[in-house]
Amino acid sequence: MSEEERERRDAVRAQVDRRRRRRRVVAWCVAGAVVLGIAGWAAEPSVRDKVITARACDGAIPDGSMDVLRATTQEPDAHLTDHTTEIRPELGRYFCQVGSGRLRVLEVRAYTRRDDIDRELATEFGDDGGHPRAALPGGLPGFERSIAGITLMPPCPGRGKDAAGHPGRLLVEVLGGYPAPAHQLLRTGAAVANKAAERLGCGGKPLPVPASEAEPEQVRPAAAAGTSCAALADVRLPDPVWTAELRIPRGPAPMASCALRRPGKDENGEPRDAVVQLYGYYGDFSQRMVLRAARMDGVAGDRERTGPWLTRSGGWALARCDGQAAAFQVQGSPRGGAEGDEKTEDGRDLRDKRKLRDLLASFAKKESAARGCEGLRLPSVR
Repeated sequence: MSEEERERRDAVRAQVDRRRRRRRVVAWCVAGAVVLGIAGWAAEPSVRDKVITARACDGAIPDGSMDVLRATTQEPDAHLTDHTTEIRPELGRYFCQVGSGRLRVLEVRAYTRRDDIDRELATEFGDDGGHPRAALPGGLPGFERSIAGITLMPPCPGRGKDAAGHPGRLLVEVLGGYPAPAHQLLRTGAAVANKAAERLGCGGKPLPVPASEAEPEQVRPAAAAGTSCAALADVRLPDPVWTAELRIPRGPAPMASCALRRPGKDENGEPRDAVVQLYGYYGDFSQRMVLRAARMDGVAGDRERTGPWLTRSGGWALARCDGQAAAFQVQGSPRGGAEGDEKTEDGRDLRDKRKLRDLLASFAKKESAARGCEGLRLPSVR
């Protein structure tokens, strides 16, 4: 081998050695960056909170909502540790959750299949007489669950009609820690419901997502005029600061509700108990509630059906809406309220059967007209 060839070989070897050393340096730098990144991740829980929030539920959680939900768990100083998202389009199911160790911060379950929806509705609107406290505010379709959380039920036209010919619906359960702030739960739930509807092929118009700050819900009774609960605006009250709570959905929904409340707050800073409440229930699940209530009130009827009725504490009217059973309820103030609380200005007791029937009839007629219901049956006064 000539001297020139030897020099060329040595130059090539030196170049290869330099490349190897360079690769080792880069590898060590990358490894160091990974180690530092992991250390930074562990050392900065707030960074982890932001990353998990951005990724959870397909990135649908609104800005600021998760911070509020996390702060209201049993350990308000805890940080987020995990999240899960599962989509099963063939089963019509969507699930996502965010946790803080063993604590639940947010859990959302969505269903499109009729069997799943009927099962969940049977849990909330049971034949034991229980039902959700109220419909949702802001015209959103759904209700506040009886224990904790909310349920949204927007249309799901992309899934077609069920075996009975009823339009497709999406049922979305939204649970948080306890006590979860209702407004942020609703805001987060509406946003994630829209994502679930998209992933499950529902199509249709997205739900409006409430603003970050809750709007006052307690309004003057006069605000009920022009709504299905207009009869509340006509009640002559002894105190001008009584308030009304109007929760009337803008479209198809499982429930509507209105309430008339005494002035002031209770010991927990919440609005005082309602003096009179009006409810509309839309769906075959309402039949179980009606039969149970009839048995409790001692109203004659068979195991399958009963007619409308009225007592001194409330009453029911019945109809059919969109081919399904529907029921309308008026519920008077429970006994034992403060003296005079149930009296209107003109002296008519809000537990008077005629007054209750007037309220129920007005509400049921207006709701039936708005929702295209048929065969409305109202109770008589005996």
